[in-house]
Amino acid sequence: MSDNLWNDYAKFFEACSGVLDRVEQHRDSGIALSESELSELRTMALNLNTFGRVLHGKRAREMRLLAERAERALGKAEAASALAPIQEDSESEDDPAAVTG
Repeated sequence: MSDNLWNDYAKFFEACSGVLDRVEQHRDSGIALSESELSELRTMALNLNTFGRVLHGKRAREMRLLAERAERALGKAEAASALAPIQEDSESEDDPAAVTG
């Protein structure tokens, strides 16, 4: 039973690390996260912080480090989305068919 728990921990850790890798790659490429993705990242950071407090030893340190990484990524992603201009659909304003249906 214990082995299965630690296998699940390893899968969870790898999945979270993979998500953070993609978030960081998107940020480096100038791709902003959607509100849904930001919300999921917030939830992940909260969960990682919780696991960091509940676990002990090496695994607790790993979770805390991953949580810190998630919080940094979240802070940068939120700052980038706050600076991103709101895109308006100019086509619908210029197209009379869009207004009249």
